[in-house]
Amino acid sequence: MFNFNFFFPTRLIFGAGKFQTLGEEVAALGKRALLVTYPSQSLAETVAQATAMLEKHGVSSVFYAKATANPTHTCVNEGAELARGENCDVVIGLGGGSPMDVAKAIAVAAPENLDIWKIYEGAPITHPSLPIVAVPTTAGTGSEATFYSVISNRELRRKEGFARQQFFPKVSIIDPLLTLSLPPAMTAATGMDTLTHAIEAYTSRLASPMSDLFAAEAIRLTGLYLRRAVYNGKDIEARTNMLFANTLAGIAITHADTCLAHVIGEAVGAIFDTGHGLSVSLTLPAVMEYNCAANTAKYASITHLMGEDDGFMSEREAARRSPAVVRNLIQDIGLPQGLAALGVGGDLSGVMALVNRPGMDASNPRPADSAAFELLIKGSLSPAMSYWEVGGK
Repeated sequence: MFNFNFFFPTRLIFGAGKFQTLGEEVAALGKRALLVTYPSQSLAETVAQATAMLEKHGVSSVFYAKATANPTHTCVNEGAELARGENCDVVIGLGGGSPMDVAKAIAVAAPENLDIWKIYEGAPITHPSLPIVAVPTTAGTGSEATFYSVISNRELRRKEGFARQQFFPKVSIIDPLLTLSLPPAMTAATGMDTLTHAIEAYTSRLASPMSDLFAAEAIRLTGLYLRRAVYNGKDIEARTNMLFANTLAGIAITHADTCLAHVIGEAVGAIFDTGHGLSVSLTLPAVMEYNCAANTAKYASITHLMGEDDGFMSEREAARRSPAVVRNLIQDIGLPQGLAALGVGGDLSGVMALVNRPGMDASNPRPADSAAFELLIKGSLSPAMSYWEVGGK
């Protein structure tokens, strides 16, 4: 258990008002920035502020606003071509997970002048990547603190979280003021993404004492503050703690990986184009039911960390209680009940093909075969979000 490696090269700048340091931080890394963000007006004011701060510090900027939900490798390749053509020497990801993941991938693909999917499939990285500055505006993906980039390939019907050391941002500016305008539904979905990251890292076979420190605190903070953030978006204490939990969970999954909720959730996203946060979090309770007997101490601890242990439960009782604690949170914050509510159903052969690839259960505390995946998906489709309800043991 005490054999582990821990490496984290990103400088984190955290706190209310820290967004105002963007120009200074970027200027230390380059003079022409590719600013990657959403293709909507939701962040127009924030983008305008960013551009002004960059100009004030002598940095010109090129705007790339095509980072939609479930971004594709073609989006990355187009952005990389723009970065090369405009001689950009630094990349900024401003927004949620999609802009940050696209920015990371562009930073690698632009100097390589190679289809990013070829790099994901193993082509060597032979050129220094562009420095990355991440500015999250949601408390969900943790991308500002990971070496992952989650990208879809529509032609292959795949969605993968790829890990490369080059995907670590040089600097992440984490300002809770940027999350105050996030709508309740998005606050709920991204907050559950944080919790899913934290629980899966905490219970992963690759977990270590170091990753547990980050994951456990992220679980505790989410249990305390997610409901508050959803029902009062201007609650700066709740927003700050959820953003902190998000970053902690990102560090945790970087070092411990995720489990079957991500395997299934990313497969569902690839086939049905569902949002990442909802896809993984609505799968989480069933996966917890499947896993809890494999590590009762950790799952009992989750019940305690979420504030639901009355002190009279046995370890086994507390472990078996943990999936219900998560389901209750999902219900309390008004998220859909089960994957079927997202339009998932019908022909699931594509999802099954993706989850049944070799090694997909490598980090999970309990091995999973095709029959287990079938029951997990079936349970996750229902409003109960329960593996036990559909006969799983």
